[in-house]
Amino acid sequence: MKASAVLLVRLSGAEMGRSLAAVLTPDNEGMPHGMLLSMTARGRALEFDVSSGSPSASISTVLALLRDITLFQEVWLLSRHRGGRVQRD
Repeated sequence: MKASAVLLVRLSGAEMGRSLAAVLTPDNEGMPHGMLLSMTARGRALEFDVSSGSPSASISTVLALLRDITLFQEVWLLSRHRGGRVQRD
């Protein structure tokens, strides 16, 4: 059985998109046998395509990406505001 998932992330701007892509790229190399992960940057959007022989592997990969993206967002917001106070859009 093969399982595929697509995750589309829209960011607040192209600079944030480039930064997130740069942060995630090193982790997305050397995938386990039978798993494919691709990332495409389009301006302020990133699209992740995950394919695996196991549904649980595809889902856990998407969940790991979401955790990494959430952590990136927190660091990004904190680094842009004085005093470490975050204001979300």
